[in-house]
Amino acid sequence: MLNHINFINMKYNILLIGFGVIGTEALSKIVESYNGKKTLKIAIVDKNINNIPGGIAYSKSNSKFGFFNNPLRLSNPEFIKWIKIKKNIIKIKSFIIKNKDFNLVNWLNKNKDFKNFRISKFNEIYLPRLTYSLFLEEKIINTLQKVKKKNISINLISSELLDLKINKINNEYNCLIKKNYDDFKFSLTHNSFKLKKITKKSSFILTENIIVGNGLLPPKRIKQEISTNNKNYIWDFYSEGGTHNLLKKIKKELLFKNSIKILFIGNKAGLLETMPEIEILSKKIKKKLKIICFAPNLLSLERAELSLKYKDYKFKFFKKNKLKKINKAKTIYLLLNKEFEYAKHMQFHKYDVWTLILKKKILNKIYSSLSKTEKKIYNDEVFSKIRNITRYTYPSTIDSKNNLEKIKTLSYVTDKVVQLKMLNKYIIVTTSNGLKVKGDIVVNVSGPVSLTKVTNEVVFLNSLKKMSNEYGERGFLADNNFSIAKKIYAPGVISSNFNPNRFTIIKAITFNTHKSVKKIVKTLN
Repeated sequence: MLNHINFINMKYNILLIGFGVIGTEALSKIVESYNGKKTLKIAIVDKNINNIPGGIAYSKSNSKFGFFNNPLRLSNPEFIKWIKIKKNIIKIKSFIIKNKDFNLVNWLNKNKDFKNFRISKFNEIYLPRLTYSLFLEEKIINTLQKVKKKNISINLISSELLDLKINKINNEYNCLIKKNYDDFKFSLTHNSFKLKKITKKSSFILTENIIVGNGLLPPKRIKQEISTNNKNYIWDFYSEGGTHNLLKKIKKELLFKNSIKILFIGNKAGLLETMPEIEILSKKIKKKLKIICFAPNLLSLERAELSLKYKDYKFKFFKKNKLKKINKAKTIYLLLNKEFEYAKHMQFHKYDVWTLILKKKILNKIYSSLSKTEKKIYNDEVFSKIRNITRYTYPSTIDSKNNLEKIKTLSYVTDKVVQLKMLNKYIIVTTSNGLKVKGDIVVNVSGPVSLTKVTNEVVFLNSLKKMSNEYGERGFLADNNFSIAKKIYAPGVISSNFNPNRFTIIKAITFNTHKSVKKIVKTLN
């Protein structure tokens, strides 16, 4: 049943914070596994329902130009199965052709295997992020169909969670939300779902269990004398509309200027996502674009390229009989570098080795045999080092970046940005070495702030920090079910141990979310 609940002084069984990948997967798994006789009451709080489904990373509104950084074989197994069904391929192709502003027709024409339904060759394909939104949309519809047959009620609240407090007498959480919100219920029509606005409101909700699915933390703060609302300062690239938003700002500036300068703070995924579209734009216009990227080092995502003979590679340092002998977290990183060097000597690509490590689940095997102390060292220190040297992406984005470098549209400053300020209509970037550069548009893609330094960027996290078992720069320490406090679960990237095996983020958080839901539903059935 999908009826509205007047939740003033009402208690929910489960609260989902965010309705992106975690929220959708959690709802689906809850509905699938709940068989209790009592009505299960679920509340979902999300501050931007325009991003449903998919959240900031995968919604249609935010994925007009973005691609996955990994080939299909590394994705969520359920998604892999879904994408290989012919009717779903037709759905994606139809969407791309009908929505030409998404600028994916070129991708479709280049990827002949996808266009011509050569499903056996899909494993190495790099899909548009948009495809995941269509997958999640179908998942929500299927979930709502199941709800009709179960004692489950769902409420979607378009608002922001501000604070959490626990009532220690009955172990309920009192969740304060913004008063200026909209309340919705779902309805199904044919092959789509709609949201109907309801006017009954309250400033808080009560819940027994919480699943946190707010995604990545916002970017690092920079000392600044300008507002984050400045029209030409993009502080949070993805949540503000990604490449689509940046292109709009570029085109607007070019209406009045013959040349503009775009300054990027950071040089990884956010920068690379924009490169193909900026390359296309630079060829279309006669006006001059100049892009300067500021980063303390030039370590970025690498081109994902497999050798034809990659399956022939024989490990030297990660041989099967040696894995159980590796008992120090820092040793893993050292041996990985040695394995990469050896592979280069044997004329294999670094990506060949990394692909085989993932396929054979080598990191999984090593991590599982580590002591509790060494696992903590791995999560806190080693994981990020391994991540930095094993980040690959869609080759086309690297090609565009290289092309823009060749024509001197893109250049780099190897230094850290320490201050932003306004001067007339321009934004001045100051680096740690005192360099000052004037830009028309500034884009912050410096990566997420550490949990220890989060203040008011995500308000309710301060409450979680007080309630949690333990947290550090890498995030909250979670148990095997991703519980970070009593009946609070965080299966995503804000848990320090969310992904020790270096799965793709989607694959990891899907797996983690299902574990959290299993634990919760077990107590409710």
